[in-house]
Amino acid sequence: MDTNHLLIFSDLLYSLYTSDDAEGINRDLLAYLRMLIPSPYASLLTADPDAPRFTFNGVYCDPTDFASAEQNYIDNYEDDEIQWMLHSKVSTVLRESDLLKNESRLHSAIYEKCYRPYHIYDTLQMSIVYERKFLGVITLFHTREDPPFTEDDMTLLKSLDKHLNYIYGNLLLKRPKERPGRSSSALTDTDRTDTLIEQAGLTRRESEIVRLVMKAIPNAKIREQLHITDNTLQKHMQNIYRKLHISSRLELFRIMSGS
Repeated sequence: MDTNHLLIFSDLLYSLYTSDDAEGINRDLLAYLRMLIPSPYASLLTADPDAPRFTFNGVYCDPTDFASAEQNYIDNYEDDEIQWMLHSKVSTVLRESDLLKNESRLHSAIYEKCYRPYHIYDTLQMSIVYERKFLGVITLFHTREDPPFTEDDMTLLKSLDKHLNYIYGNLLLKRPKERPGRSSSALTDTDRTDTLIEQAGLTRRESEIVRLVMKAIPNAKIREQLHITDNTLQKHMQNIYRKLHISSRLELFRIMSGS
């Protein structure tokens, strides 16, 4: 992160922690994120954590005229192949192109209904979760003309998750501000993953891979971190799927997050 981005990042955190105005927080968050990770469009969709069934209750976009696309998404989100993210009990950062192939992603019902008019090509998303309650999702959008989202972009967004989970938890759940600390949800999610890993009889290496996958780290980064080849990683993934009786990374996210 260069000096300019560091200053923007610092200003963003200061703005988030010193404002009690929800509209101001939403506006500043999206504006700063578009400066940190240049994107033609950014959105924040908030959800009602106390509703009897999943319900979005807020649409915030920068620029504001992108709101029509996101309103269409709310009306059709059940067609989204990665809508499991909206039901996860743990904050997740993901790049859509890491999970879905282009032919599937760019010809899906949700793409046709919402994003084709804006020539969207890829998204970078982060869910906001506090005390195992889904509060919203932030999405940055790139067109074909934009450079791909990078690993640094994902890391930068991930570095904000604890701050945003805490701030929006207090804001949307109407909690008094307390000193940020490790929430019980983090312990619960870790315990759940550890329990499932033990029950499935995963090896040490397989367990390492599961934990990295749950952090939404792409395969290339996993191979680099563990010093293994793509063929070796795929063999480990096949063993993990077999032991957990699943067939995809999406199912892995679901069972590990309890969604």
